Amino acid sequence: MNEKILITGASGFLGLHLTRHLRATTSAELHSLGRSHSDHLAGLGVTQHQGSVTDLDTVKAALDGVDTVYHLAGTVTRDKDAGPSVYRVHINGTRNVLRAVADAGLSRVVVLSTSGVNGVGEDPDFEATEDSPVAWDLIQRWPYYESKAFAEKEIEKFVAGGLPVKVARPTLLLGPGDYQQSSTGDVVKFLCGDVKAALPGGLSFVDARDVAAALPALLEHGEAGVGYLFSALNCTVREFLVLLEQASGVKAPGFVLPRKLIDRAEGVMKWASGLKAFGGLDPQTFEMGCHYWYLDASRAQRDLGFAPRPASETLKDTVEFLRGR
Repeated sequence: MNEKILITGASGFLGLHLTRHLRATTSAELHSLGRSHSDHLAGLGVTQHQGSVTDLDTVKAALDGVDTVYHLAGTVTRDKDAGPSVYRVHINGTRNVLRAVADAGLSRVVVLSTSGVNGVGEDPDFEATEDSPVAWDLIQRWPYYESKAFAEKEIEKFVAGGLPVKVARPTLLLGPGDYQQSSTGDVVKFLCGDVKAALPGGLSFVDARDVAAALPALLEHGEAGVGYLFSALNCTVREFLVLLEQASGVKAPGFVLPRKLIDRAEGVMKWASGLKAFGGLDPQTFEMGCHYWYLDASRAQRDLGFAPRPASETLKDTVEFLRGR
């Protein structure tokens, strides 16, 4: 009998790539749990169950007969006012999925977290590893990352109870196929000429296709409870914009907001950057762009065979997809 796999959040950016990868590499029976019907999943022959991971009974019903679970469902937002709904989905949803998995006697489960729980710092020499502590003092101002960190607290409880949960912590996901622009919205702004200056921080990114291909290896070979980091490139925000210029032909802004000026007048700079003439940045994006999100992905490379494609290919494919949309 074929393996039966349930993917929560299968209609999302990473979820669709994982679904395509599993369809191409396995004969498994694929099921999804999501809040609405997806034509993309229907085209891939996925059996769709509608509902939310915040409802335990719904999760248990979707798990009927399932052998393996990839829990990818989440809410990507930089809206500080979205905190309550984000916390419900990430914390309660993760707890419900793992409770249902444990009650069903299953042991094959992967949960998607984010590198942002521990992969952010204020020092340009900072580079996170799996052993880096959660950056509570920084992420408490950003609901998405803090809620993911609390979700990992739920994971720790189940791992301590004997459930071998495997955890993925990818950085910013780029590449083609982000139909909802959950990860590529900033690239859209750049292509539209709305990025007027570079913030003084640094970022990392990785191709969603490469992370999708690595998740089955994480399931089979990863160590339970370890948040494996997935990244292809660390670079300053200015360097990232230059790479986008090379991929798109759109001129990157040459001006980098001075760190000293931001340190002296952060409130004024944050206000000014929110004006349309200066790019229309929301306060959280401004704050994040002044930090460093650098990662060391060598453990995933060593333990899981993770091999990200060249960053230039990812950005070229991202730009082509967005322009086609």
